[in-house]
This record gives sequence, C-alpha cells and structure tokens, in this order.
Amino acid sequence: MIHERDVAAVAVHALTADGHVGAKHVLTGPQVLSRAEQVHAIGEAISRPVTFEKVPVQAAREQLLADGRPPALVEALLASAENRPESNLITSTVEEITGVPARTFRVWAEEHAEEFR
Repeated sequence: MIHERDVAAVAVHALTADGHVGAKHVLTGPQVLSRAEQVHAIGEAISRPVTFEKVPVQAAREQLLADGRPPALVEALLASAENRPESNLITSTVEEITGVPARTFRVWAEEHAEEFR
C-alpha cells in the first residue's frame, strides 16, 4: 500500500529533477498490511469497529454483476484478486527521492475517514 500523495511527490521529483530519465522507481508504503489490518485501521479512523470477511469468488462475482459492473471488469478484478502474488516488499524509494518517509496506511485511513462514514 502506498499513499497517493507519496506517488505524486515522487512524480514531481522525477519530472523536475535530474537523474530520473529511464529510471524505474519501485514505490511502496512503509509496511505490508493484510486486508484485515487495513480494514481495522479504517475502523479506527472512523471510530467504529469494522471487520474484514473473505467472500467466496462466486458470491463476489454475483454481487459485482448485480451492482451493474461490466462483466469484463468483474472477471478482471476477480482474476487479479485470485492470482496476485503475495509480496512482503518494502522499499525506501519514497524517502530516498523526496527526503520524507512514506506515509502509513493509518495516515491514509485518517485522511480518507469521511469517505468511509
């Protein structure tokens, strides 16, 4: 997970400072969190207990289609969720480029709390 403002800050540096032409910067936040941990952080940000519940793929497919999402998008989302390799990668690239450590998911959740209320 990476905060969108960290991505933007790196982009500004990459587009305005020397030394980034052709570079491939791997950006991450400062920690790896499970879905359950992410949901817990959102619950804390909105001061309400929330939990993560894993949904069977077929049930997710049915709900996404019932919500009106295009079938091709539903299949792409589900394939991505099922086939995504687990990663424990954490980089310091944000701080190396911007001089400021990457923001935590908790910070993101607090900044976006109103969107979850």
